[in-house]
Amino acid sequence: MSFKLSTTPRLEATSSRIDFSSTDLADSYSGFYATVLDNVFTEGECNELIKLAGSPPHQWEPAGLGQQGKINSDFRNSDRSLVFDDEISQAIYERLYPLVPEIHEIEPTGEWCRITGKPGRTKQMPTWTCLGVNPRLSFLRYGPGHYFKPHCDGLIEIPKGQKAFVTLHLYLNERDEHGNKLEGGSTRFWTPNKKHFLDVEPKIGRVLVFQQRCLVHSGEEVTAGIKYTMRSDFMFKNNR
Repeated sequence: MSFKLSTTPRLEATSSRIDFSSTDLADSYSGFYATVLDNVFTEGECNELIKLAGSPPHQWEPAGLGQQGKINSDFRNSDRSLVFDDEISQAIYERLYPLVPEIHEIEPTGEWCRITGKPGRTKQMPTWTCLGVNPRLSFLRYGPGHYFKPHCDGLIEIPKGQKAFVTLHLYLNERDEHGNKLEGGSTRFWTPNKKHFLDVEPKIGRVLVFQQRCLVHSGEEVTAGIKYTMRSDFMFKNNR
């Protein structure tokens, strides 16, 4: 199907940083990066993206784990449709870029140095510049009983020396095509010992942006309705 996503940022879009230091996760994640962007995409745009994920040649298949795509429904139980699209990924990047100025450049001694490495070990590391969004767009569909257990996202590398350090997760719906309300399905940040957590609820047009390194999270079980999301990565290149 043909679908063109506008590159113009919405005036209604807002950004709200998650301050882990003021939560029960402070001991584990103070100084870690996560932010919630609301009203980034319209309901119509989200509906078009859902249609794209289910339109030939794209198709829904059981979601696998890692680069090999191994199926393990005890750990990850959902469907996925992979879309590789440079134009849409660039449009997403242009929509999000003004809302996340703190990750335009990540300096080894800057406020958000934990995105790329441990403080105290970063002085000899390069500055990383954000170049765009990975054109690998992973659309996810969670029905009742579907979930993704606690994990950390992989710091993938693609050709041309680009590396992923930051995830973007776009929530595409709050009701399914029959009007049934989505229940459950929050993205949950966990302390490594699983004693404390913080939830980000699915909301249409919302984007959750967070560092991949050492930030444990899960896709909580959907108890009613269907949850559609799209996941990708912000890609960076070092300045050495």
